[in-house]
Amino acid sequence: MRRIAEFPADAAREIRWFLTDVDDTMTRDGKLVPEAYQALCDLSAAGLRVIAVTGRSAGWGMVHLQEWPICGAITENGAVAYYPGGELVFPGTSPNTDPALRRAMAAALSAVPRARSAADNPLRLFDCAIDHAERVRPPLTEEEIRKITGIFEAEGCIAKPSSIHVNCWKGSFNKRDGAINFLSRIEGYDDRHDRHRVFYVGDAPNDEPMFGHFPNACGVANVKAWLDRIGSLPAWVSEGSYGEGFAEIARALLRLRAEGSVQD
Repeated sequence: MRRIAEFPADAAREIRWFLTDVDDTMTRDGKLVPEAYQALCDLSAAGLRVIAVTGRSAGWGMVHLQEWPICGAITENGAVAYYPGGELVFPGTSPNTDPALRRAMAAALSAVPRARSAADNPLRLFDCAIDHAERVRPPLTEEEIRKITGIFEAEGCIAKPSSIHVNCWKGSFNKRDGAINFLSRIEGYDDRHDRHRVFYVGDAPNDEPMFGHFPNACGVANVKAWLDRIGSLPAWVSEGSYGEGFAEIARALLRLRAEGSVQD
């Protein structure tokens, strides 16, 4: 991972879509960092198409779209997205009432007594989440998280840890596939030619599909806590962590774009 300060100005000028995770990327201790929100405003004002890509619930995504300066919210790790014109459900998704998913949820909560059902589960449509670090103190251990993911996988489900939840679902989607689907169908994106025009910021294992697919993916510094769980690392990384790191990344990108324009 190279320092975001070294990002090339010519590459910065090519960016059209700025995609970002939310929890522990724009937040710290569960709260949106003021500098991160200002950075969202600055990115949007500069003409970038800003899109949240989160493991959070569909309900949260609707609120983000309403209240933040973004043009889309891709939620539940790619299952469903919202934009000013409506919603987009990823093909082949299964509702979170799937019996295998429900069995795995009950078994995981029984096997790991300190785990909790995520507070936003009532607002979810296609996945469910187990809280391992949002309200659970101390956070679950790596062994406990692995036990949870193993239980879901034994039922044929997908289970991916974020920085606060283990997100679990039935279906063949993830953040990368959901993002490509949304960008292609709503934004006129062509993955064969436009991949270098996407910038992504994240922090956790459920961001790995994005890190591996987009060459201009960047981690906030706290991504380093997950290095042993992420096979495809982002190409770039900030010096700052959490929302402060997000603001650092946005400032660097906007500065480089401005410098490139001046040189022209």
